[in-house]
Amino acid sequence: MPKFTIDHQSSHAPEEAYRKIKEFLSNDQDIRRFDPKLQCLFNDGSKSAALMGAQFKADMAVAAAGAGSKVSVTVDLPLMLTPFKGKVQETLQRKLAKYLG
Repeated sequence: MPKFTIDHQSSHAPEEAYRKIKEFLSNDQDIRRFDPKLQCLFNDGSKSAALMGAQFKADMAVAAAGAGSKVSVTVDLPLMLTPFKGKVQETLQRKLAKYLG
């Protein structure tokens, strides 16, 4: 299964960035278009999440970075969905920018 990672720098503190990402993953419908069965398991203590669906898996983590934070999302796509890798990357980058500025 091909993997790729998206890193996003944010000026928000890690706690605030994690709260915004949690809201995005819980409520945003665009991400569910890729996989309607997507489920998110959040770990508030480590500011991370595991995303599992029928089509793909992903891990998200928020870490302190300077005066802000860094959000890393690692996506694991099945070989059949490799042609959609660009669309998945574009959507995630756009949503991270929208929610984290």
